[in-house]
Amino acid sequence: MPQLNQPCSKHFTYRQLIECGETWQSSSIDNLPLADESWQALVDLATYILDPVYEQFGALEITYGFCSPTLATARKKLAKEQGVLPSIYPKLDQHSCFEKNRKGDIICSRGGSACDFHVPDTSSLEVTTWIVKQLPFDRLYFYGHDKPIHVSYNRDSQNAVICIMTPKTNGQGYIPRNLTPERFLEQFQL
Repeated sequence: MPQLNQPCSKHFTYRQLIECGETWQSSSIDNLPLADESWQALVDLATYILDPVYEQFGALEITYGFCSPTLATARKKLAKEQGVLPSIYPKLDQHSCFEKNRKGDIICSRGGSACDFHVPDTSSLEVTTWIVKQLPFDRLYFYGHDKPIHVSYNRDSQNAVICIMTPKTNGQGYIPRNLTPERFLEQFQL
């Protein structure tokens, strides 16, 4: 098992991908990956997505990274206390990498790894457009110009699915709309 302060890529450490986000900061629970494949998935995400974004735009802030089952439970509890939806779906969102549930099944069958991040003082649309044009991602969720971007990487599958997340009128949750990279660029080109 790597040390948390050990680099997992040119610009990032494991700690930056594991000890981040509101839930972890408020609880500081043990959020370490148990599966060797999860550690490698974090390396891949940092190497193929986060490093190139860093080199293009400068420092970025990871708002939600790796999510162990313990952190997912804490996130759901915190959301309930705050009276909001937890805005996570471990079976699909790839934050759990290759971790397993209590039954021994992989939590997210999509594999790979995901994180949410934003680049200070830069529109998320500009960053998203650059990623769509330049990088081999699996899934990307775009929430808006001033919101963090969710992006995943899976070395076995770069599906390049872009999901536009439109807030529901009641403010609780999002309505997803999937686009191909071509359709995204047609609709959102800067």
